[in-house]
Amino acid sequence: MAKKIFFSVLVFGIFFLSPLEAATVSFLVIETGLSEEAGTSQHSGLWESGLLDVFFEAGHIVSNAPILRLGKRPGEIFPDEALGKLHEAVEGGVDFFIIALLDYAPNDAIQKPDRVSLRLFNAVSRNLIYEQQYTDKTSKNSGEEFTSLKQAVRGLVPHLNDR
Repeated sequence: MAKKIFFSVLVFGIFFLSPLEAATVSFLVIETGLSEEAGTSQHSGLWESGLLDVFFEAGHIVSNAPILRLGKRPGEIFPDEALGKLHEAVEGGVDFFIIALLDYAPNDAIQKPDRVSLRLFNAVSRNLIYEQQYTDKTSKNSGEEFTSLKQAVRGLVPHLNDR
């Protein structure tokens, strides 16, 4: 009797649990509009943490590159300055690469991004799978801000299936 139960559980596990597969996702937060002398904005750190939290909680394998600061908003969908980070991620076996482009207003004392572009790419082909914009200049405490941006990031998760 115990052998039948063990065998049934084993078969169930093989057929029903094997399709569950975690994607590997790497992130890069890019800041634009801040001076080179300014320190990293707390909002950039919140976005980085939010990306990592949401995808990890969704069961994916996550990594990130250090925050990158550019003098101005890049004109291309995939910024040339991010290519090195993408190549490192692909060498590490990443399936998806996400760029969070945070546009700060010059001389903004609050240092909260005016606009955030979240771009989901297939890491190998570099094809844009999905892009969403986030704009929220309302004043919130850091806990409310973190909750709000995590909600925005959750909008990317279903698009991992779009490949």
